[in-house]
Amino acid sequence: MQRKSVGAMVTVTLAAVTISAGGSVHSGNAHRSSAPPTTGEGSAVASGVAPIDNGGVSHWQHQSDARAAIVEGFISSYGEAGGADIEFESIPYSDYFVRLGAALEAGSGPCVMQIPANIMAEFQARGQLAAMPEEVMTAEQMESTFTPASIELLDVDGQYFGVPTDVQTLLLFYNDDLFEAAGLDPTRDFETWEEFREAAVALTEMEDGSLSQAGVDLTSSPYQWYYSAPTLAHEDGLVDDETRQVNYASEAGYQVWERLTGLVTEDGVDSPEFLAEQSKFGSGLAGMALREYTFNGVYQLTAPDVNFSVHMPPPVADEQFAPVVSTSWAYAVSADCENQEGAWNWIQYLTSEDAQRTWIAEGGELPSRIALLDDESLTEDPAVAVGFAALAEAVPYDSIGWDDAFAIQQEIWDQIVVGGTDVQTAVDAGAAAENELYESKGVVE
Repeated sequence: MQRKSVGAMVTVTLAAVTISAGGSVHSGNAHRSSAPPTTGEGSAVASGVAPIDNGGVSHWQHQSDARAAIVEGFISSYGEAGGADIEFESIPYSDYFVRLGAALEAGSGPCVMQIPANIMAEFQARGQLAAMPEEVMTAEQMESTFTPASIELLDVDGQYFGVPTDVQTLLLFYNDDLFEAAGLDPTRDFETWEEFREAAVALTEMEDGSLSQAGVDLTSSPYQWYYSAPTLAHEDGLVDDETRQVNYASEAGYQVWERLTGLVTEDGVDSPEFLAEQSKFGSGLAGMALREYTFNGVYQLTAPDVNFSVHMPPPVADEQFAPVVSTSWAYAVSADCENQEGAWNWIQYLTSEDAQRTWIAEGGELPSRIALLDDESLTEDPAVAVGFAALAEAVPYDSIGWDDAFAIQQEIWDQIVVGGTDVQTAVDAGAAAENELYESKGVVE
């Protein structure tokens, strides 16, 4: 998709943090409360949105303990302020899309649903979404309120169909202790791919011919580096704006796939067999990992003994059109919802400026509202400051798919790394499969 930047719209203020000359920051062990989120006196959130009570609103999203707790808090404060009853279901991720798809097909789906921005066009093509009314927000208001990367995929054929939530960027995490043990400087970002690759090799350790410490944890995340990196190597992203065909079956795409798979096939900095399906970085047995911003909080809670810092990732392509990729979800309204006004009012409450402060503090999210990027009080944790700064130039991972597209891109990786297929053959086959997927969704004209 066509590149847009927040740079001309907002200046990210980082005066409250100290950033080293190399651009890195170090995370502290910030306190993360398990109590209900509170941003307003006596309620879960003081949103500035006037709740309305004109009938119940059903709301579905996929299960996350932290996020479900936040939504429950919002439901309580919404009701206390005079809002409608919210019928909330937090559904296990493994069942979520199956249940949602079947319910929407049957006309019995929820009024409000949370869906990845990438598949907004797919739901809209099936006639399952209600366009945002102008009285909720005009297009101009959306574009002046939210970061371009968070709303770019919510615009389908000139209309917005949702409001952004769960915004993440993909950042590079260092194990600072392992860096120092390898004679590397954990306060610097990598300026080139070769500099990064050499560090990954230096961080790799073998014992009795087997990997005992990965230079980079490449194989244990649900959001892999090879999903997002090709997006950065093309001016209009992973998908061509005009043809809606993937761009990565190209010289730039081959270079990205060659470099990433080469970390395993040539440099041996990780292996699918080493601590398979475990968090190597969280176990202290990987020097680096590319993860969503929210892992700053995840690692603080699950790996308190790992001394880590958060950094901008290195460029993977020789010519790269943005430094980082972002992902986001959206709250949308079903076309079959009988209480459209109540549904959109609830979404406005969930995504208000005050609500976003709660999502940031308690849900491990980044703001989609431009106004919050300048709030120094939100960036006192240096790792958070890196996440905020990354948003200024982030572009969305714009595959027109989610788990189905991930599966195709995962197959490219497996064919090269496990099956020994040459890069161009595997990438061309994967691109053809992803293009066929888009055609089956009805999103290619």
